[in-house]
Amino acid sequence: MECLDTLQRESTLSELENGHFDLIIIGGGITGAGVLREAALRGLKCALLEADDFACGTSSKSTKLIHGGLRYLAMGHIHVVREGARERKRVHQLAPHLAEPKWLMVPARNQLEAWKYQIGVTLYEHLGLVDPEHLHFNLSGQALHDFEPTLNIDNFPKACVYREYLTDDARLVLANIRAGVELGGVAVNQLKVVGLVREGNKIVGVKSRCGLTGRELVTRCQGVINAAGPWVEQICALDDTPMPKNMVLSKGVHVAVAREKLPLRHMVFTVAEDGRPVFAIPRGESVYIGTTDSTYPGVNIWPEVLPAEVQYLFRPIEKYFGVKLDFDDCFTSWAGLRPLISQAGKSTKEISRKDEVWVAPSGLVTVAGGKLTGYRKMAEDTVSRFCSHFNIETRPLTDDQQNRPLPGGDFAGDLASLACSLMSKFSITGVQSERMARLYGSEAIEILNLDASLLGAGGELIAGEVDWAVGKEAACSIEDIFYRRARLAIDCPNQVENQQLINAIASRMSEKLGWDATKQQLELDRIHQRLSLDLAFSA
Repeated sequence: MECLDTLQRESTLSELENGHFDLIIIGGGITGAGVLREAALRGLKCALLEADDFACGTSSKSTKLIHGGLRYLAMGHIHVVREGARERKRVHQLAPHLAEPKWLMVPARNQLEAWKYQIGVTLYEHLGLVDPEHLHFNLSGQALHDFEPTLNIDNFPKACVYREYLTDDARLVLANIRAGVELGGVAVNQLKVVGLVREGNKIVGVKSRCGLTGRELVTRCQGVINAAGPWVEQICALDDTPMPKNMVLSKGVHVAVAREKLPLRHMVFTVAEDGRPVFAIPRGESVYIGTTDSTYPGVNIWPEVLPAEVQYLFRPIEKYFGVKLDFDDCFTSWAGLRPLISQAGKSTKEISRKDEVWVAPSGLVTVAGGKLTGYRKMAEDTVSRFCSHFNIETRPLTDDQQNRPLPGGDFAGDLASLACSLMSKFSITGVQSERMARLYGSEAIEILNLDASLLGAGGELIAGEVDWAVGKEAACSIEDIFYRRARLAIDCPNQVENQQLINAIASRMSEKLGWDATKQQLELDRIHQRLSLDLAFSA
């Protein structure tokens, strides 16, 4: 298996049923994806099982920044900041299209506040070993207005501008999973782990059920890593083993508006009424705003977005930019759950994002906590702990192996150059070429070679993207493509109500996957329901 081909799903399930693996990873978010790649790099025979779709939970609903977390400096979490700040450069080296350096502006109300930000950013850059050309600079007066004309410089006459990295969280997950599969791993979505197989007191396999067909299977293994994010406690419950520390789920809400509603040129760091940061981030034709931070009871792949949470995000936008948004300006929203390790007496916004790895008496290895930016280092630590516990010797990694680009990351130059080459070679628009470069990197050429035509009247989706998603990225539903493969739901405000485009996706997927009329209509009903729920707060 060298790719995630939906049409080869049954043979992949048979491979899981008939094989014996060194390692089974439960959870197809960024943590599990990173573990799969790291384990496969070290030569382990490994398989990843995801109950729903890859990245469908927290790992497609973040603020989409590879960043060290400047605010954690004030909390004293120096190790978390240092590791995150340095990992930004590492992820950029592996996938320049999925860790794009961008200027982030931090407005200040006065000179004292500006100095405070400058001191913090200077320390941040020192911890992150930032290259000279990416060091921060300060703005005021006309220069500040020219840099970001939308900012209310009467209230915020100064600003510090520094580098952070913009990512696409769902596609970063897919890239890591595909990298692990190319190295010999196996990965399957829509395959829920429903039980653990034991011999004596030790886990020797997992029971799973296919969400598409109901097929049940048992996969044998030497050990299991529980990387289920917000669902780690549910997997531990299958082991009848209490976790050594309690988890708390923090809900983070984002909304997106068309860029014409909030015409930002750069990413901006604003501060909400309770002192926590709210980012305003332009991406393609949209600007998204987030995030909140509140305790969430229970576990939900699609946590609801409440009117009060949206209003919370709107208030700093009016304060910083003089733009008064209302519910009707939003074309989508999303909320994710951060799986944090509880700390007594601390609110979710105060809890450290540091990860921890625990080993149960049964041998179940659980990784909890952490953040998107540190996924690669978290995977290294988790696999090392697994190998140590099971006395597994792995091959030493060469520099070439460690530095092997993620799929799509093997191109020289920047994204702008790649986009220009796509535009000239395939006669697509600048907007289309920029979108393709950002999503797929160098693989955009292969996708456009499949079929460079546009789907649906007024559509922005390249037909080859559907073929690629099904044949290379395990897409099983319209939702998979609309939300997590092609990112239309969050990047393209003009597409969320494009019925012709949605119908065209359904038709092409039906062709590829052999859907009958009933299945096709079910898929259409599901995507329309999902899109409407994204704006339920405005009803």
